Amino acid sequence: MLEWIEIILRWILGMQFLFWGLNGFFRWKSIPPSGDFVGRFGDVCFESKFILPVVKIFEIFFGAALLTGHGTLASLIFLGPLVFVISGLHLFHNPRWWEVIVPITLPYLAIAGLNWQKVLAIFQI
Repeated sequence: MLEWIEIILRWILGMQFLFWGLNGFFRWKSIPPSGDFVGRFGDVCFESKFILPVVKIFEIFFGAALLTGHGTLASLIFLGPLVFVISGLHLFHNPRWWEVIVPITLPYLAIAGLNWQKVLAIFQI
């Protein structure tokens, strides 16, 4: 039963990252308004011509890895800092924080919780 829950959570998270990562390049859906500070932060990241493309490439690559089930641990490790920044930014600066926290942070934490022993094993000396 836990295997199916993990698969569903991986798909939810993987689809989110794959969609928003590709959307960063193709802009087929406008990003919902998230408050003035979050909008300015996104604009600055876009104007840097480095930060946003790198983040979007990570989102696409590791989102696809989550969907296929290959590289789940690597995805957890590499997407962790992105989830942390996205979550913190929206939690502290977006009046509608739950629209981001629920579909991204909660599935990430649940997958990490289901794989915590494997993740810890990677960092053991």
